[in-house]
Amino acid sequence: MRQLARGGYRPRCIIDGGAHLGWFARCARAVFPGAEIHLVDPQPACAPTLQRLAETPGFHFHPVALTSERKIARMVCDSGPDTGAHVAWDGNLHRANTDVQGETLDSLFASHVDADSRALLKLDLQGHELLALAGGRQILKHVEVVLAEFSFFGQLGEAPVSDLVRFMDEAGFDLFDIASVAGRRRDGRARHGDFVFARRNTPLWTDRGWE
Repeated sequence: MRQLARGGYRPRCIIDGGAHLGWFARCARAVFPGAEIHLVDPQPACAPTLQRLAETPGFHFHPVALTSERKIARMVCDSGPDTGAHVAWDGNLHRANTDVQGETLDSLFASHVDADSRALLKLDLQGHELLALAGGRQILKHVEVVLAEFSFFGQLGEAPVSDLVRFMDEAGFDLFDIASVAGRRRDGRARHGDFVFARRNTPLWTDRGWE
């Protein structure tokens, strides 16, 4: 985020999809103090912390799951805050233990994101990032930067990296940076990371110098 800020990026709206306990949102507020920040997370165990954070001016809490359509979704989560909590896939639906409300990015934020927002969209949804993006085609027209977690290889049916890159390309974004890559402990094989996409007409692309 500091790199983006050094490039002149100043979002007026930040959507934190998969907010968990608000760590990313707090970091975002430190870098972009003027932005309105929307915390999105369906985990019941995370709600008290996020509700308290939403009492701070400029923060807003949405206790829902981001999906491709508005519907009740089955979720796998622990009784405490869980970084691995996720909307269940067909392959592990038998493990789902919580019903949550699913909403689309468009239904939640159509009235919050416009051409002047320079919006930043962060998605950490345990493999459901592409499904959430599919439910946000309208607001994506006004989003400037997308930070999305991805998996190098699937576990339960999540889309491959190539599908995410293709979707973002068709939506008018190019890969701007790889913010992180994590490997498995036993052999170091890359398993997941975070891609940063920037809209092609953003000022962030102005400097094309190689050095």
